[in-house]
Amino acid sequence: MRVRRIAELRFVHNLACRFGSCCLAFFLALCLGVPIYATNEEPSIEAMTAETPNKGAEAGTGAATGAEPDTVDEPGAGAHFSEASEGVQWKPLLGQSMLFLGVQHGFRFATEAGTREGMRGPFLNGWYQSLSALHGWSDGDPFYVNYVGHPLQGAVSGFLFQANDPKYRAVEFGNNPDYWKSRLRAAAFSFAYSTQFEIGPLSEASLGKIQSTYPQQGFVDHVATPMIGTLWMIGEDVLDRYVIRRLEGRTENPWVRMMARGWLNPGRSFANMMRLKAPWVRDSRPGVWVYRASEERLRRAREEASGSAGPEAYRRDGAPPWKVTAPFEFTISTRYSVHPRGGSGLDCIGGGATAVWNVGPVHSWVADVGGCKLFTFEPSLSGDILNYRVGSRWSRRGGRVVPYGQVMVGGKRATVESIPDDYLDEVRAIDQLPRNQRPPRWEYIDRQQANGFALSIGGGLEMPVKRALSLRLASLDYTHAWITTPGNARYPDSIMISMGLALRVGTW
Repeated sequence: MRVRRIAELRFVHNLACRFGSCCLAFFLALCLGVPIYATNEEPSIEAMTAETPNKGAEAGTGAATGAEPDTVDEPGAGAHFSEASEGVQWKPLLGQSMLFLGVQHGFRFATEAGTREGMRGPFLNGWYQSLSALHGWSDGDPFYVNYVGHPLQGAVSGFLFQANDPKYRAVEFGNNPDYWKSRLRAAAFSFAYSTQFEIGPLSEASLGKIQSTYPQQGFVDHVATPMIGTLWMIGEDVLDRYVIRRLEGRTENPWVRMMARGWLNPGRSFANMMRLKAPWVRDSRPGVWVYRASEERLRRAREEASGSAGPEAYRRDGAPPWKVTAPFEFTISTRYSVHPRGGSGLDCIGGGATAVWNVGPVHSWVADVGGCKLFTFEPSLSGDILNYRVGSRWSRRGGRVVPYGQVMVGGKRATVESIPDDYLDEVRAIDQLPRNQRPPRWEYIDRQQANGFALSIGGGLEMPVKRALSLRLASLDYTHAWITTPGNARYPDSIMISMGLALRVGTW
């Protein structure tokens, strides 16, 4: 009976803590978001739910009353504000961003006991410990957190910026300068928001100090959040134009439209909620209740008549994308590497970025940086690898698929952290302590790091699909590193496979 009574009390205590944490999360979101947001000049709730289209939507699709549009060109080319329109609306943008930040931190406090414990102790000292512990690539989170959850955060913050950037608010996916400029501007804000969320004054490093304890904390989120988040935005834009709009041209059922707009564009939907709007709102066209299917069919017909690449001003010579050489290309890729020689923890998965300057139809200069997290089945071992390289690339252009070969030189840095066998029991006891009572992580782990010269030889296949977009179908690189052995990671040689998406700058 006593055991049962203790279990019941523990259950009630945990339930009370959960409820209190949820209340704290709600209060924190209000404190961060309401003071700024409540004073801006956003329309009333009634106006929001009515979904009255803005100037951009009227220019591209006509009034919400069902009138036919006067002119319809490439989405985003004619559906944005004039050059003389006002600049970025920073006041509502900051308010909505603070509301989003409050929701994120509120969720952390409600679901992570370690974050709540980390609020104890000196604020500045804990923040400093978190920043001083940053190193390498991996941060100890699962793959889906680093490469799905954080990119979604990047997409939400990017859509928030677009919604408060009047000149580009109503742009849609298309091969025109306005669209790609809007995505670059949104990516810059996404990077700033992500950096603040990771290491800023109101960040994971300061609120909860989670980055100050084992396992190691790296810079993967600083790179993946804005870069993959921008690709996430482009993916949602493609779905919105080629899937959702086609569906809206076939049915006027508002419930079907709501589900399509909401479920197929999760990043934009969440950003709309942070704007205190319905998730299915679009700034480029009227709402689900008033948007006539005939309008959408007429709009698409005019777009197709003007050419798939958009208005004449943007089509240039009409050459297919694989016959156009971009002056500059920027690629985001996922990577998997294996190390034929070595012991445990020698498979690695991660991502990276590649910049290519095409100086001619064949030769290019290339710079590459990327990292990955070592896979290991030993709970006492963790580690990551960081690569940074520059070199030359040679491509054979002219066909739909562009093969290339490249040689790069640079460096490879490996970091391995392990818990000595003699300290395993002690570390397990430390894990049971409140976060603010745990000793610094470097006092009970064995950390080894090595950095050395690396030579890479490889090649791959790319397929331009738009003037501004190209797919990296596959890439295979062999790397030999002259590097000392850091702990259990013994890998003078590695083979890396990658796939990704490239932004072709200068072809708009």
